[in-house]
Amino acid sequence: MSLPVVFPYQQALDEFRREGREPPLLKRMSELISLLDLTVPLDSGLSRHEILDAALLIVMGELQVSRGGLFVRSGDGGFRLEASRGLPKDRPAVLDLGGMVPVDPVLRGPDALAFDAFGLEIVCPISRGERVLALLGLGRRASERPFGTEEMAFLRSVAACAATPIENGLMYDELRRVNQSLAGKVFQLHGLFDISRELTASLDEEAIMGLVATTLMGQLMTSRCVLYLRGPDGLLRPAHQRGLRGGEAGPVVPVVEATAVLESLRGPMPVERLPAGAFRERLGAQRLALAVPLAVGPNVDGLVAVGERASGAPFTDEDLDFAQTLARQATAALETVRLHRVRLEKERQDRDLQIARGIQESLFPRESPSWPNLQLAAESHPCHQVGGDYYDFFPLTADRWAIVIADVSGKGTPASILMASVHASLRALAGTAPPASVMRRLNHFLFESTQANRYVTLFYAELLLGARRLLYVNAGHVPPYHRDKDGRMERLTVGGPALGLLEDVAYEEGEALLRDGDLLAMVTDGATEAFSPEDVEFGDDRLTDTLRACGHEPAPAALRRLVEAAQGWAGAAGCSDDLTALVLRAL
Repeated sequence: MSLPVVFPYQQALDEFRREGREPPLLKRMSELISLLDLTVPLDSGLSRHEILDAALLIVMGELQVSRGGLFVRSGDGGFRLEASRGLPKDRPAVLDLGGMVPVDPVLRGPDALAFDAFGLEIVCPISRGERVLALLGLGRRASERPFGTEEMAFLRSVAACAATPIENGLMYDELRRVNQSLAGKVFQLHGLFDISRELTASLDEEAIMGLVATTLMGQLMTSRCVLYLRGPDGLLRPAHQRGLRGGEAGPVVPVVEATAVLESLRGPMPVERLPAGAFRERLGAQRLALAVPLAVGPNVDGLVAVGERASGAPFTDEDLDFAQTLARQATAALETVRLHRVRLEKERQDRDLQIARGIQESLFPRESPSWPNLQLAAESHPCHQVGGDYYDFFPLTADRWAIVIADVSGKGTPASILMASVHASLRALAGTAPPASVMRRLNHFLFESTQANRYVTLFYAELLLGARRLLYVNAGHVPPYHRDKDGRMERLTVGGPALGLLEDVAYEEGEALLRDGDLLAMVTDGATEAFSPEDVEFGDDRLTDTLRACGHEPAPAALRRLVEAAQGWAGAAGCSDDLTALVLRAL
């Protein structure tokens, strides 16, 4: 088997070198052989590290140096050691030339410190166009001969041969990094999609927070997590925690500090960059390293704090993007739960109001009585779905009727229940004693059976039909208006305080006589205290003028005039309270 042509030349060169001679022709041939050898690994399918290592060995063999290194440009612009032979063990990982990147082979000179750290004598740039891709560094030659012009030319040839493969290798590495990043993104998107479906399918706040904590800890490879939510009172409270020692997430965060912390969060942030205070110190003591805002839009309603990674590695940009996206989904899911809870509460309130409205309507008389010498008309207009006003009239004997108008404190179901209690108690007590005694008993009952902030203003009268005489008690109610046929006005004020406020009260009894043409109007404060759009009260004077204008109108017409006057005064401002009125006309 014949040897390649280059081998005899190499053998002759080695023989001359052993004799201390190195003919120029043979030296050129040796360099060409080395360059030929260099192209083999550069164009091979080996890994980048194997290619760089083989190329470095070829160059070191040709120049007879015992140490060398190949430094490849990294993403941050520095030159990181990728292949080496014979370099000191305590060498740094990066060759720092003080920001000065050479464009031609550079011998040891002003940058002696950088050269000394690696034991280098010369550095040769490997460039593609104007961009330096790598640096080839070599130590002293074994023969102690300095690098001359011929060696410099050889290094330039080496740099020219290596530029394209190294650039391709860098591009390959960048593509591989991008592909890995894209693969990670796709994996995260699939995970976020699955989690989003679970989050939107749940209406359990605790389950949502548990899913978020578990997912975030698994993705970021941490062992601890705490969710803090801000309540309506502005305090920041721990709502869910995982992995904390003792299971204690810590106390609530005061309003001022909570506001400062949440306003500082515009994205995932290291805990150490949060505003200084007890909260940041608490998170640090729990070894929580990253704070992620819980926000939809500009409003931050809480945060998720996660611990350090188990590997000790920093969080990547992909980690931060995943955490922020998951936090947004969690916030949206928690807001959905809150709105669902509000809707359920609204439905419950609507049911309660319907019940209360039914109770209230059942208490009002179905129709007005028909008397030979008197007319009675009544209306009640609640300002909202359920009002606090009440009126009633019912017979005590064939010639005696009870008439009552009242205003119960509060609104909604509690007011309707109290109204039903007043209705039942009054119907049970009426006629068993004089009006003053009836009021005293009713007051005692309400004081004992209702809360301290519950009371009733009430006007109670017993009407003797034949004599058209009223025996009444005014328990803190708007005094009724008694207008005679000549337009003179009198107010029925005799009585005592509102019912249910004081334990033992003596009520006085008043009397009024209805003569031909007289009119008696009983109203709640929704009539006198109706406000115009300019915030002016309707008042007693306007109501009195309205009653005088009724003339000899029948009771229903006078009632309609009174109600329309009060409602017309309010106009676009709408009602501010329930309006109830009874009109009694003596024919």
